[in-house]
Amino acid sequence: MFKRPLHVLSGKLRRKRQPVERMKEKWVADFSKPERSCFDIKPEIFNNAYLEKDSLFLGLKKKNCIARLETADRVYVDQLIEARFRLDSLGGYCAAGIMFRIIEEGTYYLALFSSKGYFRLDAVNKNIPLPLIGWTEVSDLDERGINLRIIARRDHIIFMLDGKWIAEARDGSIPGGHLGFALVSYDSDTEKTADPQPMVIKDDYVCKAWLDYLSVDSRPAAVETEYQKWKSGTEISAESRLRLAESFASLDRFGPAYDQILKAWKQREEAAQSVMATYTEMRTLGELLFAARMASRVGQYETAEEYIDICLAMGEEGDDGLDALSEKAIILSVQNKYGELAAFLPGYIDRINTDEDNARLPPLYALLGHALWNLQDHTGAAAAWDRAFSFNRDNGLYAASAADAYEMMGKNAQALKCRLDGGNCFLMQEKYDELGALIPKLLDVGKKNWEAHALAGKWAFAVGDTERAEAESAMSDELRQKTTKKPVDKPIVKQSDAEKKPAGKSASKTAAGPSTTGQGKAKPAKTQKTSVKKLDNNTEKKSTAKTKPKPGKSATKTSVPAKKAPSKK
Repeated sequence: MFKRPLHVLSGKLRRKRQPVERMKEKWVADFSKPERSCFDIKPEIFNNAYLEKDSLFLGLKKKNCIARLETADRVYVDQLIEARFRLDSLGGYCAAGIMFRIIEEGTYYLALFSSKGYFRLDAVNKNIPLPLIGWTEVSDLDERGINLRIIARRDHIIFMLDGKWIAEARDGSIPGGHLGFALVSYDSDTEKTADPQPMVIKDDYVCKAWLDYLSVDSRPAAVETEYQKWKSGTEISAESRLRLAESFASLDRFGPAYDQILKAWKQREEAAQSVMATYTEMRTLGELLFAARMASRVGQYETAEEYIDICLAMGEEGDDGLDALSEKAIILSVQNKYGELAAFLPGYIDRINTDEDNARLPPLYALLGHALWNLQDHTGAAAAWDRAFSFNRDNGLYAASAADAYEMMGKNAQALKCRLDGGNCFLMQEKYDELGALIPKLLDVGKKNWEAHALAGKWAFAVGDTERAEAESAMSDELRQKTTKKPVDKPIVKQSDAEKKPAGKSASKTAAGPSTTGQGKAKPAKTQKTSVKKLDNNTEKKSTAKTKPKPGKSATKTSVPAKKAPSKK
């Protein structure tokens, strides 16, 4: 509500209220004497309140807190509230405003104007605030004199400043109650020197406010007349409605935001038609983009697409044109128009590549992958998601999606690699839910991969599953040792001198080829090797000496013994 938790320090009536009848009257606060004001006025530890020159003074001595003063026993439902107040931030940051429809246990509406020129509305229920209107810029706001008017009729609340419409909201959570005055102090983010002790009580004030005038008219006829005048008045400027629409959008209140856009266009059209016979519709590119986003958020996709097509027809080449293309892709995606999306995105991506705006590329490639996946084009989907991950390696979802596509293609090795990449991203970012959903798929394609089990172990440890973490870690170590190749010692085989020393072409043929018997049939060389093994060292040396070829003679005759080797005696 107020940027950070605030401490409610003062002004709340301590006594239990008795049920009173809802009043239908016109009442004006009298600040000439305390007993006539209907406010519970008394100083507190952290703030001070008193009457000063026919005004109600409220000052805060502590930053980051709120003080409030409430009226007693005057309950209103439908009402017209007029207030005139001023504030002094004393060089800091503060806001002051009117509380209305106050009931027990800290439930009320609070309309605030800040020293920085902004307005907001909150519905506070048991001291828990719900923003109805976020901080909205108000042009020409003078904190030395704020003239506020509020029309509260059933669930519709309208606000005017200096006689001009500035905002409206609909909320029926608080049907009726009494009035109050509030002052809020903040720690300013723009202060050059931060207050070392912001919560310490100051000797002087950190901000001040004066309520100079307050009146309520709860007569039904008066409320109805004023309400009908302002509920859709032509005096409301389109710019004010568009500012309010932006405020609603910042709070994700897309329906009210879109409603204000349509009202702004309608009022602009009516105003133009009142002064000219023909009217050419004027909607800026920014307004059309804004309207398309809001229409899309409330489910009016066809209308949103029409707005975007008008934007694209304008031929804008800057950021607004790129935003229009992006919104077009989103609208096609949410409508599941995958064929149109797959045909549309490549041209958009080419334009982004031309502009060298790489920040836009990852989500576009991911969107293309999503479209191709739904069109059963797994090859194209894998390539698109791979491309998205190459531009943004901090997004594990891109890699995980590519892995699914590779698995559908039967490319498990690439699927494993992508899942490892995506899982490590999730682990580094402590996204344990996403990583937990990935682990079963990872182990499915990486049962014998030590890195997959190591990642599963880290995830299990992070989520507190110690037993599984130890099991996965042990499996990872075992698989890693198996994949580590160790050198194998080869046995030494004793060879004949003929095998060690080739002697020309004929020798090599004889050593590699079969030997012959008296019948001319070939016998395997195995017989030769076996005979060599049976020789002892002395015999082998003698054999070597005998079979050593002489110079000039062929070694073929001596390469294999003609007779069986003699047995050892």
